[in-house]
Formats: sequence, structure tokens, C-alpha cells
Amino acid sequence: DIFRLLLSRIKLLSGMKLNLKGAQDGRFSINLEDSEIEIRSSILPSAYSESIVFRILNPKSIAVPLEQLGIPPKLLEILLREVSKPEGMILTTGPTGSGKTTTLYALLKKVFTPEIKVITIENPIEYHLPGIVQTQIDADKGYTFLEGLRSALRQDPDMIMVGEIRDQETAEIAVNSALTGHLVFSTLHTNNAAGTFPRLIDLGVNPKIITSALSVSMAQRLVRKLCLECTTETKIEGHNKEIIDRILGTIKNTSEYIDAIPQVIGEPKGCDKCNFTGYRGRVGLYEAVLRTEAIEKAVKESPSEREIWKAAEGQGILNMQQDGIIKVLKKITSISELERVIDLENSW
Repeated sequence: DIFRLLLSRIKLLSGMKLNLKGAQDGRFSINLEDSEIEIRSSILPSAYSESIVFRILNPKSIAVPLEQLGIPPKLLEILLREVSKPEGMILTTGPTGSGKTTTLYALLKKVFTPEIKVITIENPIEYHLPGIVQTQIDADKGYTFLEGLRSALRQDPDMIMVGEIRDQETAEIAVNSALTGHLVFSTLHTNNAAGTFPRLIDLGVNPKIITSALSVSMAQRLVRKLCLECTTETKIEGHNKEIIDRILGTIKNTSEYIDAIPQVIGEPKGCDKCNFTGYRGRVGLYEAVLRTEAIEKAVKESPSEREIWKAAEGQGILNMQQDGIIKVLKKITSISELERVIDLENSW
């Protein structure tokens, strides 16, 4: 009885139909500590009742400076250089909830000035950025990512952020926008940074113009940070040592990222400060593939992800496995948390 009452209340708050037992999506907001927190709700019919999932969007958690996201120094330097250019495209990829929007917002805030006109097409607007024209798609009224991008281009923008590239037309217009004097930011659903190129080709974008437009393909995940109040230490041995040694062996110059290899790594314990989880806060794992002659040559041959990685070998940018292991050695996160989020067994 209590569940049915809660279910009805959630549907009512979310603007869903109370008498419909099918899949529904909705949203509502709550005010908490001077912040308006948006709750995106999803209801799915199951064998016994209906399954409810909330996605909590807190503006304060999204408003993170670029330097505090966990981006490795070399990649951060490259990103700052690329966003200062008048045209090009930067794509960030990863599953839902991997922090892609937060990264794009941080990039926008880093480069925005009153002289630059920026337009975003989002679903939904997760954080309001002063001075930036933000629009929210409404599929019921025909305002999709595609229509939003077309309309934005008629507004004489310098920069455009498209929440997600989902289809061929959106992909082609975004690529062409990057070739005609606009800086374009967007997201794509692929497993890693190399997967962006085959994905765009699969969407029907001409391989010959992909690398002319795409400056940086970046992928990311989120891992929980060890609680500073209760973290314990454990010796690097056994299975952990095998993983760390193998992945460190793929980094050409480890001293560029860590002064010395420690004998111990952090381990979660749990206290009242972290709600007895051992973790408090999250940080990003990042990797990227840049536009180079080798990448341009590979993309023209309709490559696989493995072929893109091979072409990117000389770029010297950490992949997510390597970035994760460096963060483990710095006691930012634990190896068990890393294994939860990414595959450490198979090489990138």
C-alpha cells in the first residue's frame, strides 16, 4: 500500500499519467539549501510492479572548474589550446552518468567571454551559465537536437554545444559547422576515445572530412574518491601488483606523472564522514585521441577501434587504464573501485 501511494505521488510530481502502467519518463524539482535540484524520474513496468529510478542533477556538483575534474596535465594543456581556436570540434564520449556534461560545461566556462556568442542545445539544461544562450530540446514540440542545431546556426554563434549526436543529420551538420568557422562541443555514446571515428563513419559522415573537423576525441568515466578521513593502506602485492606492473609497463615515462612508485596504495574503510562507504566525492578518468597525420590516414580506410589506437600510439596521452592506475598510486581512488568502472584485464 505504501509503495502504491509513493508511486502515485512520484507520477503526479513528475507529470506522468497516473493510470498508465507502461514506461514513462518525467521530472520535478526540489529546493534544498538554496539550490534547485532537478530529479529526472523513469518508470518501467516489471513482472511484479513498476521499477522507479531517479537521476539527481545538482547544479553545485556540475559547476566544477576544469582544473578540478581530474584531467591529466598533458591532456588539459591540449584541451586549453584547442578551445582557444576559432573552429573545430571536441567530442567527449562515455556512458550515461560518466560526467560528459560537466566536462563540456567546464570547457565552456573556461573560454567564455562577453565577446563570444555561445549557444547550447541540451536535454535538459542542467546548469545555468550566465551570458550563454541555453536551449532545451522538446521532442513533443518538434524541437530536437537536429532542429536545435539548425536553428542555432542561424543565430550567428561562435561556439555551439550539442548535448548529444544521435543520428546522421545531426552528425553531418555538427561536422560541417566545425569546418565553417564554429567551435563545436558535443557528446557521443562510444566505449572509448578511439571509437568516435568508426561511430561517426557508421552514422554516415564522410571519412575524408571527419579528421578535418574533429580536433579531439575524449572518453571518460567517473570513479569514487577515497575518503580522506578514514583511508587505510595496503601493500602492493599479488593480483594488485600484477595489474599495476603490467599497466605501468605501457607508460613510457612514469616520472612525468608520479615522482616515485609507492609500496602501498589506498584502501576504503568507512566512517561517519563518508556514510561508512570509504569514498567521498568523485573524479574523472580520461583518455583522448588527437587529430594527427597518422589518424587522418587511418580514418580514410574506415578503421576499427584497434587500428585507431595503433595510429594514436605516438601521441603520448594516457588511456583510461593508465590514468586510473596513476590515480590509484596517488591514493586518489582504490584499485577495487577502478576494476568496478573499467576493464583492467584487456589492453586498450
